Amino acid sequence: MRTGLSGKAGKLLSSAGGAVAVQFVTAGGSLVVQSLAARTLGASGYGAYALFFAVLVMITSVQTSFVGDTLTVYDRFDPKVRGALIWSVAGTVTAGALVGAVVSVAMGLAGAAGTALFALLVALWLLNETGRRIFTARMEFWRLTLNDASYLVVTLAALGAAVGAGADGSVELLLAAMCVGCVASIALARFRLPGEEYAGAPLRGTALREILGFAWWRSVQAGVRPGALLLARIMIAAFASTAALAGVEAARLLLAPAMTFVNGAGWFLLGDFAKAEREGTPMPARAALRACGLMAGIALVLSLGGIVLVDWLGPVVTGGSFDVNRTALAGWGLYAVCFACTLPLASLATARKKSRTVFAVRGVESAFGLVVLLVLLAAAPRHAALAPYCLGGGGLVSAALLWYLLRRDDPRPVETTERTAVYEVSG
Repeated sequence: MRTGLSGKAGKLLSSAGGAVAVQFVTAGGSLVVQSLAARTLGASGYGAYALFFAVLVMITSVQTSFVGDTLTVYDRFDPKVRGALIWSVAGTVTAGALVGAVVSVAMGLAGAAGTALFALLVALWLLNETGRRIFTARMEFWRLTLNDASYLVVTLAALGAAVGAGADGSVELLLAAMCVGCVASIALARFRLPGEEYAGAPLRGTALREILGFAWWRSVQAGVRPGALLLARIMIAAFASTAALAGVEAARLLLAPAMTFVNGAGWFLLGDFAKAEREGTPMPARAALRACGLMAGIALVLSLGGIVLVDWLGPVVTGGSFDVNRTALAGWGLYAVCFACTLPLASLATARKKSRTVFAVRGVESAFGLVVLLVLLAAAPRHAALAPYCLGGGGLVSAALLWYLLRRDDPRPVETTERTAVYEVSG
């Protein structure tokens, strides 16, 4: 029995390690591209790019929860589910590109060429994200790292080639290079994933209504956090300036490893919790609580590392063109720890198809934080550095509430005993 548990624990740890590694490759690539933007575009240009990227993250979060989490929680090979997924991918990619273009025009972030490039980037990014989530549904996190690495390499190569040919650094150039990287990653995923993952299905009589019932609340729930971050950035740019936003964003970049770890662990937990639900061996709430403690501790250590090394890492990120906001730096550390306390519980609730509950909890948390930030910014623009404190502090309250709700509805089948023991061995 002990040997069996150790073997299962080893598989769980290996899969979890792959999920975290994927996030570090993905975030590492994003960090490199964003650092290049910070070094070449200056404070104002980087602030505009940060807004573009925030819009992309928000749209992706909604789409990947609508499509990606459905791939994970439901049987994607069921013809009715598969047909609904095809409709979902087509609809979200089209809507995402349209929303990206409208936001770009409304915020005045770029001209016609930049807006067109951003709309194209959104469409390609969402198609690439769909392929990434197929790897995730298959729990093949280590294989996914190659796809993410290919995006980074090709994007940087495209940037280097353009600059070498005499092109000037600009937001449009970065968007175009990212488009090229996405095309390479999409092609590689199509080549490496088995044909059954791309098989068609009848588009009539699908389970679209059932999928929409789950995916709508899940996508709205997943969009709460990046949506709150986007609104906070818009507030800072409006009440202070894009230069002030750049200092806050640079602080966030320095603590990217902490948030990357939390996101990676969350990917793994959702997949494993959902698998347990499908197999009839649902995980108890205490397994998610143990993950909260472990993830919060690691996020704290990683955050402290970024804070201690700010004098060395800051100039590397910004190129010395502007300063990292140190008040915001500590705030992003708090944000990462609070996020780590909430995510495992939210993942378990999602696996139990309680997306509406998670949305309600997170929605109230984010709305309250944004109202507090708005009041502070209206009082004085210098309060922009307090944004991460406003957005992150409520995470502990949300975690406590989710724990109570999950514990109250905890299933108690005999079959959960062995799987919980695996978590206790690996945790």
